[in-house]
Amino acid sequence: MKKIPKKPLKKTIKVKKQKNKMVQKFASPSPTKSKALRFFPEIKIHSTPEILVEETAHLFMQIARTSVQERGRFVVALSGGTTPRGLFQHLAEEPYFSLIPWNNTFVFWVDERHASFTDATSNYRMTQETLLSKVSIPKEQIFPMTNGSLPVEKAASTYEMKLRRFFGGDSLPCFDLTLMGMGEDGHTASLFPGMPQVNEQDKWVVGYFVDPEKKERVSLTFPVLNHSRLLVVLAEGSKKADRLKEVLEGPSEPPRYPIQYLRPAQGRLVFAIDAAAALKLKTSH
Repeated sequence: MKKIPKKPLKKTIKVKKQKNKMVQKFASPSPTKSKALRFFPEIKIHSTPEILVEETAHLFMQIARTSVQERGRFVVALSGGTTPRGLFQHLAEEPYFSLIPWNNTFVFWVDERHASFTDATSNYRMTQETLLSKVSIPKEQIFPMTNGSLPVEKAASTYEMKLRRFFGGDSLPCFDLTLMGMGEDGHTASLFPGMPQVNEQDKWVVGYFVDPEKKERVSLTFPVLNHSRLLVVLAEGSKKADRLKEVLEGPSEPPRYPIQYLRPAQGRLVFAIDAAAALKLKTSH
């Protein structure tokens, strides 16, 4: 493998709850139901969106190389959105084009709109255009979530079967890296506030109608997400600042903010954000 360019160490900040607020306790949808895990992410703040993308690309490359060295493959779950688009474009360029072991990379998705691959809102289409068409990942190692041809619940169960065949047996999937985002309402993946799918414990993948605007979605569930070795939530821009403050420094209210159900039992949870998104955090000063 090619020599990895060195990067300076980043300061990692642990989130502390405000002492003058009561923290509400909720059971976390985790593989170990008897133990409620805490929402306790690491926070990495980057001065600009460009540096956020660069540092995340470097992390992606490091995880990919380490995974291949230790286990012979790199298995990643991707999301859509503006920040991932910039990240994918960056990964398709040098030095990452040459440094990442693409031939040993296996690609899954965190969530998807239940639409055709040609639909403008398709996460698969965006990833294909910005990354997959530019790097040498074998086609059989790419696992799109849905093309909209099946009923949405059937699409979900079909994807779950693909996961079971790939990872083997009934053990929960273990992605080396799961890239996610956060909506302005505090949702992550396609698990929205007030929807029963947020509390799904048994299914690995859910497919359902959200509302007339969001339409039908297919999404991994929290037990699967929380079994990842590394979860990275990307957020940028001032529009995310208020919600990030409530999510990261306010009380734990995962029914209100589903993203707080990200509580990996063994892995790490990292919020990688830019300065604009972190503007209202105490930890940004």
